[in-house]
Amino acid sequence: MTIFTTPQGTRDLMFKECKSLRNIQTQLRNVFDHWGYEEIMTPMVEYYDTFTIAQMKETEVYKILDASNRIETLRADMTIPIARVAATKCKDETMPLRFQYFANVFKVKEELSGHQNESIDCGIELLGVEEPYGDLEILLCALDALCVLKPFHYTLEIGNLNFFKTACDRLSLDAHTQDTLADLINRKSLKALNDYIETLNLDETGKRFFKHLPWLCGDKSILQEAYHYAFHEDLKQILDLLNQLCDQMQELGYHEQITIDLGKIPRMKYYTGLIFEAFVEGVGVSILSGGRYDHLLQRFGKNLPAVGFAIRIDALIDIIQAEPSIKRMEIQYPPKCQMKALKLAQSYRNDRIVILQINSELDEIKIKEGV
Repeated sequence: MTIFTTPQGTRDLMFKECKSLRNIQTQLRNVFDHWGYEEIMTPMVEYYDTFTIAQMKETEVYKILDASNRIETLRADMTIPIARVAATKCKDETMPLRFQYFANVFKVKEELSGHQNESIDCGIELLGVEEPYGDLEILLCALDALCVLKPFHYTLEIGNLNFFKTACDRLSLDAHTQDTLADLINRKSLKALNDYIETLNLDETGKRFFKHLPWLCGDKSILQEAYHYAFHEDLKQILDLLNQLCDQMQELGYHEQITIDLGKIPRMKYYTGLIFEAFVEGVGVSILSGGRYDHLLQRFGKNLPAVGFAIRIDALIDIIQAEPSIKRMEIQYPPKCQMKALKLAQSYRNDRIVILQINSELDEIKIKEGV
C-alpha cells in the first residue's frame, strides 16, 4: 500500500499550530512596522547563480532545471534575494533602506540531523547604515522582537566575526587553516582545537589567543578578560565597539538578556562583523540569528553596508500559544431550514465564529454557544 507523507525535513501544520503561527507573525509584524521596516516579497524560486555569488554551499540548496535548462533553486535564505532586489531595483531610492519579510526558506540539512529542510522565517534588513549605528538599531529591534516570547526566558548572544578574522590575518594564516580553526572553535571541540593549534607555526601569543577564544563567553565582564588576549590594536578596537554597544543597550534598558560570545563564528560566508544569535528555553536550536554583511551587495553591483536578522518562527510554534479565540457558536439545522440558518449565521458573524451543521433529526434550528 502506498503511504503518502511529506519529504524529509518538512512537516504539515494543523489547526492550533496555524493559529499560533499567525499569532506570532502578527506580533512580530507589529514590532517591525513600529521600527519603520517595509514588507518585501521575493520569488520562492531564484536562479542558482544568485546564491552561488553569495558563496552558499552547493550541497545546501535545492536545485531544479527550468524549461531552458538553466539551473534554478528554492531560496535558501532571504538576505541574498533582498540584496539582489536592493542592488538592482533600488538604485535611486533614498538611503537607508529598511525591509521586513515573512517567507518559507529551503535548505538541505544532513540526514537524521533533526533539523528542518523547510523553515518559516521572518526578519529585517537595514541597508545603508554603517557600524556601529546600524548595529545598535538592529540589536534593539531584535530584542523588541524577542519580547513576544515572554514569559519564556531568552538570551541574545553577541559576538564579532572580525575578532577571529583579524587575528588570523595578523598571524598570516591561510584560508584552509582559518576554516579548520573556525570549525573547531564554533563546535567548541576543545581537545581537537588544542591539538591542531600545536601543529601550527604560531608563537605563544597566537596559540594562547586561539586556545582561549572558545572560553571568551559570558556576561559583559568577559570583554575585560578578552583584552588580555588581544595581541593587536585592531583586536582591542573590536572589543571597544562591543563594549560601546553593551553600554548603549544598558542605558536603554536592554542589558538583562544579553551575553557575549567571542568564539561565535557564523556558517554563512557573507558576514563581516557583528554576529548574534538568540536562544529561548524549551527550544533546542537558535531561534534568531543575524549580523553585518557589508560586502554582499557589492557582489550584485551596489556597494552598501548592511545588517539584519532572521527569526525561525516555526521553532516557536510549540511554545507560543494562539491568542484566545473570539466567541464561537454552532447553528444546527434541518435541510429544509438552510436559508433561514444562513441568514441567522450572517447576523451573528460580526462578533463571533459561526459554524453551520446540518442535522436531519431536527425539525427546527438549534443554537449551541461556546462550542
